[in-house]
Amino acid sequence: MKSGLFLFLYSILKAFLPLPSLEAVLLPICLAYPQYAFLYALLSGLGTCVGGHIGYELAYHYGRKIVLKWVREETLEEGIEIFQKYGVFSVILGSLSPFPDFILAYVAGIMKMNRWVFMLLDGGCRFLRSLLLIAFSSKLNAYFPIDRYVMILSVLMLVSFFVKNALKKKR
Repeated sequence: MKSGLFLFLYSILKAFLPLPSLEAVLLPICLAYPQYAFLYALLSGLGTCVGGHIGYELAYHYGRKIVLKWVREETLEEGIEIFQKYGVFSVILGSLSPFPDFILAYVAGIMKMNRWVFMLLDGGCRFLRSLLLIAFSSKLNAYFPIDRYVMILSVLMLVSFFVKNALKKKR
């Protein structure tokens, strides 16, 4: 069950730091251990809820100053505009889509959204999204062996993320 702990910790960090997509970790683990797929979806939803709360609290208490360490000003302004226009629905849509969850947490904190509403919506919708992705990928895997390719793709995504960040720091 070390994979479950790793997934949970990664989903916490992913919810408030700009890391590669949670699916880069979730899908290979679920395809490797399909009997635990529901548990992994639950762990990723709970981890997102905890991590989203951390990002929310950082933005709520420290505002733009802390957020701009990880997010460009233009991206933040875009998120605030969308949040002002759609309110709670922006969290639902953002959580169900591949929209970066760490930006959602920061914008919700800056906009002083009710923390419990944010945590429940974000964690719940990310859990639903994980379930849908797992169900889709397991069905697809029955017809096409995507488990081989998902693992390779996930490793490439993680390596490219770390190489890109290492090169960015050298400049």
